Amino acid sequence: MTAGAGVAVAGTGSPSNPYVISAEGAGLQVHDTPTVDMTLLGAGTDADPHILSAAVRIATTPGNLLTQGPDGLTVACEAVQDCVGEALADGLEYDDSANQIRARVSTQAGNSLSIGPDGGLFAPQGGGNPVTTADTDCIQMEGDGSGAPLSASPRLDSAAGNLLSCGPGGLRAAVTTGTCGLTGNGTAAAPLQARTQAWPYAGPVDANAGGVYCDSAGALRSEPRGRYDFVQSQENVTYPSPAVPSGADNVVTTRSLTVTNPDPCRPAAVILEVEADVDFDLPAGAAGAMGITTDEMVFHRNTGSSAISDWHVQVTKMANMMPIPPGGSATFSIDITMGRGAGGATYNRIQTFLRAFVFVL
Repeated sequence: MTAGAGVAVAGTGSPSNPYVISAEGAGLQVHDTPTVDMTLLGAGTDADPHILSAAVRIATTPGNLLTQGPDGLTVACEAVQDCVGEALADGLEYDDSANQIRARVSTQAGNSLSIGPDGGLFAPQGGGNPVTTADTDCIQMEGDGSGAPLSASPRLDSAAGNLLSCGPGGLRAAVTTGTCGLTGNGTAAAPLQARTQAWPYAGPVDANAGGVYCDSAGALRSEPRGRYDFVQSQENVTYPSPAVPSGADNVVTTRSLTVTNPDPCRPAAVILEVEADVDFDLPAGAAGAMGITTDEMVFHRNTGSSAISDWHVQVTKMANMMPIPPGGSATFSIDITMGRGAGGATYNRIQTFLRAFVFVL
């Protein structure tokens, strides 16, 4: 301490040797401060000099950590830690034994927050909730939703001929068609469809057009092709000159023809043609007639005076027969008839041809 004019200071200012201040003239005055209490003793004379002392004022407010020791004022680190540790907010914790204030990591299930390698708080990308994945026949999963983001991608069959591909716009099946039978590429703008032509006929297509079908190998097929067949039988039979019967339409023989429909899908139409030829022996004045079924077709009378041998005329008759079911067979029978026999008329031969024209359209 350095004394000013008219003031004398003795002592070192220590507790055992406090400052002793003496002044000439007016007496000394002291004033306390908020942090120091000042005390002045003595009358200021040589016999009773002034003794000035000061004491620190330590607030008694609860929570004040300042203390006074033999070496002066102090604030202990432990006191500060304990004070702060008692008032930590959520997310922090105080370890008194280790003198540490640190982040408090929740033990709640599913929490991925931890202390990272650099000593800081770390939560893996994606929220840190690992996901267990499993592939399906058509989707392949990758990642776990934490360090590796979860993703899904389509699984495309590598077999030859697979049209499916994955592009920037998503999955697409690109269809390439040839020049015959199909048009379009399978997109919305150009759908795949059959290549057709305009119906050139007067009748409506719905009522008159044929069909197109798919066979067991996946090939397109039209309706069954048209078929045609021809079947005939011929009989030439001689007789020991029986008499031509009288009356009309007497059946003297029946000739038959069996026809099979060659088409397994559609009925067959049949046109039957019959040829018949009868040889008559006609004495003078004799007469006789022949026919096919109930249709008398020939009548002849010998108006001469001598016999006529082997007189004959070949006749033909056609008939539209009932259709034959697909793959079925039918037998058509034709009766050869005679009548109006007179004067000893006889016959010695009957020859027939049965011809069937078979149409499947």
